[in-house]
Amino acid sequence: MTSFRLIVLMAALTGMGQLAVGLYTPSMPAIGDRFLADDDRVRLTFSLFILAMAVAQLVAGPLSDRFGRKICMQVGNAVFTLSSAACAFAPTLGVLIAARVAQGVGACVPVVVSRAVVRDVHSGAEAARALAAIGMAMALAPALGPTLGGLVQVTLGWRAVFGVLTALGLVALILTHREFAETLPAERRRPFRPRRIAGAYASLLRDRLFMAHSLAVLFSLAGLGAYLAGAPFIFIRLLDVPEPVFGAFSMANVGSFALGGAIAARLTGRVFSLPAMIVIGGLLSLAGGVLLLGLVAAGFVSTATILPPLWLFFVGMGLLVPNATAAAIERHPDEAGLASAMLGFLQFSGWGAAGLAVGLLGGDGATAFAGVFAFAGLAAFAVFVALHGWPDRFLA
Repeated sequence: MTSFRLIVLMAALTGMGQLAVGLYTPSMPAIGDRFLADDDRVRLTFSLFILAMAVAQLVAGPLSDRFGRKICMQVGNAVFTLSSAACAFAPTLGVLIAARVAQGVGACVPVVVSRAVVRDVHSGAEAARALAAIGMAMALAPALGPTLGGLVQVTLGWRAVFGVLTALGLVALILTHREFAETLPAERRRPFRPRRIAGAYASLLRDRLFMAHSLAVLFSLAGLGAYLAGAPFIFIRLLDVPEPVFGAFSMANVGSFALGGAIAARLTGRVFSLPAMIVIGGLLSLAGGVLLLGLVAAGFVSTATILPPLWLFFVGMGLLVPNATAAAIERHPDEAGLASAMLGFLQFSGWGAAGLAVGLLGGDGATAFAGVFAFAGLAAFAVFVALHGWPDRFLA
């Protein structure tokens, strides 16, 4: 299997699982109406899904180091498929929340395994470019989801959205079985020993540079979590934007992230050093978050004032995330599954925490939404500089 084909497959499998993040977000208001639930309870279907993805990675990563990448991918896809079907037939909001937690467990596996696969076959700048492709799928799928989900919602309803996810899970199972070749030979596998694994995780947490890159990813992607949890209510309910149009707005954000990722792929290691690209990305996200908060605080709440700062934030995220992800995993090549799992745990914890924060901050929803973006941009930049230091050189 060629390297290019393998990376495309990993990106596709990751993207299918990540569609579960955003595909149903246009349906969140309708789900609340169906079950007579307030917005904060409905948001639990998002935030607990993300937190389940975060925690499950701590187990999925070591399991892939022990048993191999392919079998773990197959089990994860099976869990995702069955839980998606359970969501489609959920009779109560409580059952839907529980099924979403199980769905998050299944959806996490392609994320952590794909990163480990990249480290199995690549290193350095090649790994950064490969992870940029997978990172694009991770951001593209949740942001593309609202466009497709909005169309399904207005034509077939929210249960059909989970029917689509069930079908995608089946496709992922078939692709994994037929196309995915194992990348971790038996002689490189590590035993699954909880004490050793806990010690390895503790070592990662003590690694200053690993944490510099991982926390930068955490806070940067917290902006995406805030968008997916809060944007449906702001645009659809507050600003009366139709579901398909809201999906189009999400596509514009995808374009912004894609632009940042394309710039990162072209300039990192050729024009700017990797740490410099992380700093530049953090500064752009900080500027976007602060601008958004300033406009909302001044009373300018409209699509024209909310979208441009979001685009600036997501361009910065596209510069930062692939480079910081590659640098974090590169520090521990012999524990790629563990390093990927810890990175994923931190990343998705940021997503889930941002989603909860949007709902728990209270007050005007747009203000809470903007405040989380401003904090995420500041934290992503500040934590990297504090732990890593200012880049020794900006030019490659």
